[in-house]
Amino acid sequence: MKHAVRTATMAVSIALALSACGNKSADPAKAEAAAASETLDAQEALTVKLNDYIDCYNAVDADQHRGIDTYTNWMKDPEAGPTGKEQRGYGPRPVDSYGLKKCDETVNRALAAEPKLPALDAAAKDYLAQLHALEPLAKEAYDYYNREDFEDDNFAKGKQMHAPLMAAWGAFAASSETFSDELEKQNDQAQREQLAALEKAEGRTMEFYRLSMMLEAKSLVEFMSDDTFDVAEGEKRVAAFNAISDEAHAKVKPAQNDTGWSTFEMSAEQFRREAKDRVARVRDKKPYSKLEIEWMNNPTLAPSGSPSKLLNKYNDLVQRSNRM
Repeated sequence: MKHAVRTATMAVSIALALSACGNKSADPAKAEAAAASETLDAQEALTVKLNDYIDCYNAVDADQHRGIDTYTNWMKDPEAGPTGKEQRGYGPRPVDSYGLKKCDETVNRALAAEPKLPALDAAAKDYLAQLHALEPLAKEAYDYYNREDFEDDNFAKGKQMHAPLMAAWGAFAASSETFSDELEKQNDQAQREQLAALEKAEGRTMEFYRLSMMLEAKSLVEFMSDDTFDVAEGEKRVAAFNAISDEAHAKVKPAQNDTGWSTFEMSAEQFRREAKDRVARVRDKKPYSKLEIEWMNNPTLAPSGSPSKLLNKYNDLVQRSNRM
């Protein structure tokens, strides 16, 4: 099984809920732009469908990965489960009821929507089924540990719950990875097609720059996920993100009361600094201290120059983008 928090962070990091619609024109002189706008309109159905899947994934996936990590971290052997000799235990996070309701709504709507995407649709259907299967087991374990009932039975029920919970979690984690991979593949392709059509129809607008920056940032994060990446290529990708960010800063003029773009740019600045630190750490072969290793998956304390810190900054950038 992959490291739970690392997997969830990358999954969440794919979610770019972007949609662009061109303005149609009856002016023959603008026929080319109108044709490009029609292409954008045709892509809208796909964008809506993908965004429904993304909304579900964002609502529940990261919490479940972090929660199972919390649950297993205090165990000497997570496969065997609690021994009864522990001083205390911590349960997984329950499946959020609002998130589960959102998934029921958005996944079923996307499954019924066009275009049909057999591999992604099948992965989404299984993801929802595994989430429902996990929900009662996660809640039972959460309540047991949150109420500290293990003090009363010396972890007896905790031992009993462990195997079914981990089996359900394993099935969910496998489904999560499949869903993530399919969603990422479809979303990347759709966004690159959308970007080309958007530039053709409307030029380099705010939407164009936002999508361009997110695609460059995603490519950069994926490339730098391990400490074995080629430093020269890493520097090239950082430069590419910086170049499109600088161009956007020079050319985008948002409305005076539009704070969305300014907060997005602030997040982009933090991301580019962390990307620079990430390259420097690998280039200089700077080791992590024991404390930094312990902090690696803490969203607040992850050390600068680490893949976790870069992922955290990217996640913030995604959230800023999605709010615009």
